[in-house]
Amino acid sequence: MELRHLRYFVGVAQELNFTRAARKLRVAQPALSRQIRQLEDEVGVTLLERNRRGVHLTDAGRAFLAEAQSLLNQSEQAIRVAQATRLGAKRPLNLGYVWGLFHSLVPTAVGRFRRQNPNVAVNLFDMTATQQAEALVEGKLDAGFIGFAHEADAAGLAKQKVGSCSFVAALPRGHRVVRKARVSLATLAQDFFFAISDQSYPGASQVVLETCERAGFRPKILQAAERGHTILGLVAGNCGVALLPEPLRALPHPGVVFRPLVQPTRSDLFIAWRASRQSVLRDAFLSSLPGPVPVKSPS
Repeated sequence: MELRHLRYFVGVAQELNFTRAARKLRVAQPALSRQIRQLEDEVGVTLLERNRRGVHLTDAGRAFLAEAQSLLNQSEQAIRVAQATRLGAKRPLNLGYVWGLFHSLVPTAVGRFRRQNPNVAVNLFDMTATQQAEALVEGKLDAGFIGFAHEADAAGLAKQKVGSCSFVAALPRGHRVVRKARVSLATLAQDFFFAISDQSYPGASQVVLETCERAGFRPKILQAAERGHTILGLVAGNCGVALLPEPLRALPHPGVVFRPLVQPTRSDLFIAWRASRQSVLRDAFLSSLPGPVPVKSPS
C-alpha cells in the first residue's frame, strides 16, 4: 500500500463519483479504478460499492476513510516539520497577537508548535490588529493572531478561524445587577459604557453596538480605551460598565464582576497571514493549529 492509494481512495470517497474524482486527482479514470481495486485487494475487504445508482462507502470503507485521512494529514505534517526544522536555524517564526488573545489562544498554540518543532525559535509581538495587518503586508510578520475578521478582511489577508469567544458584562462589584447569574443587557441601558478602541481591537466596538441595539438601546459610550487593564480599572472605579470578550477575564480584575448575558453574543477569532508570501515555517505553524481549513483572502 502506498500513499497514492490512500489519496485516490479519499478522493473517490469524497466525491462518490469516479469521473469527478479522476478529474480532481488529475488521473485517468481507468487508472483510478485500477488503483482502488488494488487497494481493496491489499486491505482484503470491499471499501466501495459500485452500482448503477452510483458509488457508496461500505461500513469498512467509512472506517478506513477516517484512518486514511489521518495518515495523509500525518504525512503532510511530517514533511512540514522536516522543512521547518531545516530552516529553523536560519531564522525565527515571527508571530503577532492582540493582547486579548495572549491570555487564551496564543500560549497553547505556540506551545504545541514548539513541542513539534523544538529547533525553531518563535518571536512574539504584542501588536494591535491594525499594526499586525501592516506588518503582515510588509513581510515583518509570518502570521498574526489578529482577533476578529474585520482587519484581516480590510487588508485582503488570508485567515483561519482559531476559536470563538463570548462577550460578557463587566460590572463594578457594587452594581445593582451583580447578584444575578446572567445579565439582561437591557437592564444596562442607562449605564455609561467603556468600549475597546478600534485602533486596538477593530470590530469589538461594532459587536458591542450591534449587541446593544438588538437589546433595544444604543449604548452611551463614555470612553474608548486601548487596553483591557484601562477598561477594568474604570469599571472597578464605578465609572461605568463594559461588554468585553470573555478571555479578558484572565486579566487581574479586583473590584470587577463578570457576568454572562441572558442572550449570549459570540464572535469568531482568526489568525491571518499574507497568502502571496511563501513561508515553510508559517505553513508548518498553521498546520499545527486545530480547527477549520483556511479562508482565502477576499477577491
